[in-house]
Amino acid sequence: MKYTSHYISKIGKISIYILLFLCITTAVWASGGSRRSMGVFDVLLLPRVWIGALFCLAGIWLLMKSWVQRNLRLVILGVVFFTFGILPALPLGRFAWGMGMHPSPVCAITKPFLFLSADRGVPIIFLTVLAVISVLSIIGNKIFCGWACPIGAIQELFNKIPLPEKLKVILPFKVTNSIRIIIFITFITLVFTAGIGIYGYFNPFHFLHWRFEAMGILVFLVTLTASLFIFRPFCYTVCPIGLFTWVLEHFSLIKVKVNKHNCTDCNLCIKKSHCPAVQSIIDGGKSHPDCFACGRCIEVCPHNALGFVR
Repeated sequence: MKYTSHYISKIGKISIYILLFLCITTAVWASGGSRRSMGVFDVLLLPRVWIGALFCLAGIWLLMKSWVQRNLRLVILGVVFFTFGILPALPLGRFAWGMGMHPSPVCAITKPFLFLSADRGVPIIFLTVLAVISVLSIIGNKIFCGWACPIGAIQELFNKIPLPEKLKVILPFKVTNSIRIIIFITFITLVFTAGIGIYGYFNPFHFLHWRFEAMGILVFLVTLTASLFIFRPFCYTVCPIGLFTWVLEHFSLIKVKVNKHNCTDCNLCIKKSHCPAVQSIIDGGKSHPDCFACGRCIEVCPHNALGFVR
């Protein structure tokens, strides 16, 4: 317990130092002080990258302290969507550009294949964004998807709109993950045989470019409508970055775990959560559905049997 408290304290102090450093360096970047081609360091200084990382570090800290309550989670989800979904569209000059949805998480993992199929080099921004998502996911159990993704945030917000419980559906993970894998395999096949990127036809992140194109609006509305009944439907059934980070989850250093000595098998965490991962976590499965580190199961457990731990 003392080690955990010390570990959390160190994360907090390091986060403050990183924040101060990045605020200064990003101010220089936003002033247009550098006009050369972007390198890895330039990408890391993009506000959307380091602000997203700070959201994730804050999420890890709150989860480890078991401080994520329903109302706080709602506020955080709203802030995440505003910060990464709406703020980039505001007239904030170069800072808004640095917060922009380019590349989106979906594009970060799919566009490199399109570049390779066209015998072109992959721009460093795609690889760096993907690397940042990977590192964060290995540190904290899909923490990027759960705490810094605007499409994930708006889906979860819509899922929290109260509806009759019988309308809330938990789809079998074997089905949703199979669909997600088939779509990705189809994408890879079509990219290298016909140069077609199918994710471009059903990517809700396109809506966040705020160009109000018919297809982008339709995909976004379908995603939100499905979210009323299913927990993060796009993440579980379509998103390639969701599939990628699900694989990385198996190597996460910090994740939701159950203390069997405290667990009374009341199943309240399962009843109160619409996440399909909870049952598998309770059962101690080696591989389980995506856990988006929302903290709901930890919050509702009356016996402190669940925690976000190493």
